[in-house]
Amino acid sequence: MGLSTSLNTAIGGLNATQVGIGVVSQNVANAGTTGYVRRVVSNADSLSGLTIGVQSTQVQRLLDTIVQSQLWQEASGAAYTSTRAKALSNLDQLYGAPGSDTALDTIFNKFTSALTSLQNDPSSYSLRSQVIDSATLLARQLNTLSNGVQAQRAAAETGISTAVTKVNDLLGALTKVNARIVAAPNDSTTASLKDQRDSILSELSQYVDIKTTQDARGSISVVTGSGTQLFDGQAAVTFSFDAHDGIGADDQWSSDPAKRGVGTITMKTISGGASDAIANNVFRSGEIAANIELRDKTLVQAQAQLDEIAAQMSKALSDREIAGTPATAGAAAGFDVDMSGLQSGNAITLDYKVTPGGQTQRFTFVRVDSAASLPLPASAGGDANNRVVGIDFSGGPASVAAQIQAAVGSGFTVSNTGSTLRIVDDGAAGTRDVVGLTARPTNTALSSAGGTAELPFFVDGASGAAFTGSYDGGSQTLGYAGRILVNPALVADRSLLTVYDSATPTPQGDATRANLMVDRLTKSQRAITNATGLDGNTATTSSTVSNLVQRVVSSQGQAVETAQRLDEGQQVALASIQSRFQETAQVNVDQEMSMLIELQNAYAANARIISTVKEMMDVLMRV
Repeated sequence: MGLSTSLNTAIGGLNATQVGIGVVSQNVANAGTTGYVRRVVSNADSLSGLTIGVQSTQVQRLLDTIVQSQLWQEASGAAYTSTRAKALSNLDQLYGAPGSDTALDTIFNKFTSALTSLQNDPSSYSLRSQVIDSATLLARQLNTLSNGVQAQRAAAETGISTAVTKVNDLLGALTKVNARIVAAPNDSTTASLKDQRDSILSELSQYVDIKTTQDARGSISVVTGSGTQLFDGQAAVTFSFDAHDGIGADDQWSSDPAKRGVGTITMKTISGGASDAIANNVFRSGEIAANIELRDKTLVQAQAQLDEIAAQMSKALSDREIAGTPATAGAAAGFDVDMSGLQSGNAITLDYKVTPGGQTQRFTFVRVDSAASLPLPASAGGDANNRVVGIDFSGGPASVAAQIQAAVGSGFTVSNTGSTLRIVDDGAAGTRDVVGLTARPTNTALSSAGGTAELPFFVDGASGAAFTGSYDGGSQTLGYAGRILVNPALVADRSLLTVYDSATPTPQGDATRANLMVDRLTKSQRAITNATGLDGNTATTSSTVSNLVQRVVSSQGQAVETAQRLDEGQQVALASIQSRFQETAQVNVDQEMSMLIELQNAYAANARIISTVKEMMDVLMRV
């Protein structure tokens, strides 16, 4: 090997060690820097005749791309679970721990306890005042909880808006950095740019679940878990969000813009096409998905549970139960019931058995006063054993009978005589047996001539009228927990807790009304709509009002506990994958010092060769 070859080889080695020392210095200097990935020098050997040298030097980052991909997925999951856990924890603080002084079940129990005390001495003004005071506290607690739920929904709306803006900013930053990486050589500068790109992707994964691929040029492509292309060398889509202010219980998401009361995310492609990202389920994990679920499902269900409590309390105390009188038509048997007292939202229930040997099932016919209110919304509930059907009363009793006949089918015969409705079974055919027919009109008067013990104890604060559960102009139940209040006339005249018949004045010591209220709230079984989703149940259930309150408070506590456990587990999974990623990517100072010694020795060796070649060249020049 000639002197010139030796010199070139030594110079190449010297350059390589200089690059290596620079990389080691950079590693040590950034040992604690977030997002920094350890670099190493990759040398390519060159062969010239029998001489081996260093042809090129590249700086490479040490990381496991598979683990990195898993890290971003776990980060999305952790952002999703932590967002949900935080929101539900805030809501749980409003509900209070079951049995605590401020908990809804405790406040409800104080109300029923006050009513129980009133049973023993209905004429006592102080006991009447305790009933009114405890009822007022209960109504206000429902108002507070409802407002709290809507405040959490508004916070989720704001969270979506902020996150959408951030995603657009991150995609814009990613476009710039990615372009510089593609245009740059594979050196230390490029490695720093790739760190920046990974930092952007890491932050992006907090908002939306992502998957990435990289082509031969070093450019990346990003898609969501749903398969939506977000980035391919440049931002493939731009998101926008039409945030709404002052969100209330009746403001809900819908794919129909005319029915939507909250914001939605519009996704516009670079070709100009636009679509609804929420309708297309683009976001499946991350902070955006969590806030969408909170705003449109979790908190909507929490509101439905509160509304159900408020509605059931009101109707339990105000709705009369008028049992039908037995009737026959030839071999067919059934009942007659008077429909004249029914108001919009009131119901007629038909209980029957499928024979032979079938279980008792029910039809619930709900009065509406306009065909525009049909069909009833999904929140009306119902299932195979309790089919809820809206009936338009605007056409008169004959039209009502015809609509009910169409709903129940050929197993029954439905007719009317004036306002009296008759439903009988199929007689000799023997496929149906009518068990009961009950009308449930709301008593809107606290006291009247020949009045009944039922009373409009609670009223709708929006109208000041008794709650009937109307669906005309929208569901009266929706948001009712935020509007419920104790009847002002009852607060003004507390004797009405006892007196219900003004023609023959009810004695002040009469316990009829107190007995009815205690029985209706703590013993009477009521049909609970499936909109509450208690215990994950999607069917109509039966429960006392007292038990309903306990179940709602308990289910809320369980939901928070479940969300927190899920978040804790997800954070452990994230920490584990972060540890695996750091095993390769994190800088180990001791390892870098060892590498520095090797490079220094190599540098010295190459320098010695250059020095030796120089000395030999000097000798040759003197010959």
